[in-house]
Amino acid sequence: MAACLASRPAATAAAATVLYHGGALPRSPRLQRLVCHELLDGGGGGGDNYILHFAVAVMRSLG
Repeated sequence: MAACLASRPAATAAAATVLYHGGALPRSPRLQRLVCHELLDGGGGGGDNYILHFAVAVMRSLG
């Protein structure tokens, strides 16, 4: 997860990840490079990010 955040700004990576998994981000290779899947699965650190999971669930329910 640290490598993901080091390669791009944290706010951009989190927003792009929530929008992508929530279905609001178009499936474009350019935009998919911003998505950091490790933010949702804990990056191998043993814990999921429940706040981002909640944001994704809200996005999916709205759309």
